[in-house]
Amino acid sequence: KVRIAMLRSRTLRGDARELLGGNDLPTVVALRRAGFSQKMINRFFRPLFGGIQLDPSLTTSRRMFDIIFRSLGAGDSGLPRLGMGALPRQMADRLPGLVHLNTRVASVDGRSVATVDGRRVECRAAIVATELPAARELVSLPERAARRAGAVYFAANRAPTSEKLVVLDGSGKGPVLNAAVLSNVAPSYAPAGQHLVVAAMPDVVEGDLEAMARDQMRMWWGSQVDAWRHLRTYRIDHAGVEQRPPFSPKRNLAMGNGVFVCGDHRDTGSLQGAMFSGRRCGELVAGALA
Repeated sequence: KVRIAMLRSRTLRGDARELLGGNDLPTVVALRRAGFSQKMINRFFRPLFGGIQLDPSLTTSRRMFDIIFRSLGAGDSGLPRLGMGALPRQMADRLPGLVHLNTRVASVDGRSVATVDGRRVECRAAIVATELPAARELVSLPERAARRAGAVYFAANRAPTSEKLVVLDGSGKGPVLNAAVLSNVAPSYAPAGQHLVVAAMPDVVEGDLEAMARDQMRMWWGSQVDAWRHLRTYRIDHAGVEQRPPFSPKRNLAMGNGVFVCGDHRDTGSLQGAMFSGRRCGELVAGALA
């Protein structure tokens, strides 16, 4: 507890940007040097932060770990009542008639965007705001290793716990690193009259994920797991990019000739990083067009 308190104090002190400097190490090495036992690493840090960063090995940058630990220590975590999709919908609502969905882009330059169906949209600047594999099809960006992730969602008539918390796999057996009853925090996420349970499986996308998740959670919560209704299984080959040391999040956004790029791959690998890069990109474009 003392070491956790010291870690919290260190990461909350001063400006968050200071955490992105200094010597960079793999997270697991930094934790050992901070005096945490292997048992503490395996039972707490690996299932929690390995889940957040999609990195069960904890080889991700210490800088990224510090930023996440600071965010968790600064206040309560939550979920948007209408889901993560509420964030882009809020932005789209401010641009009535200007957002075109389900339109694949063939090429971009600083003066126009060409779609695969032959249309061309004139512009003063073009921003490529996609995940890295899609961005690399349109602009020249270096390839980066990807993090994979699996997740299984269930509907339960009775919640296995009423707590608003993340249940960690302290055994290290996996493949579920952590699980949560999301409807304890956001009731609107669950089917009517039921509860929504999610099992997170970072770096696991192959095999019968539903069966693996049930087997493991049966050890946690008993036979009630057998009555859960399977809703959906996600297998995401590109859930994020590698962020191993030395890690520098503030990557170049200006590709030249009026083309800009943003996304979590240009900042920290997170929703927050994606939004930060979007704001940086918007300010950069506004300055270029002024």
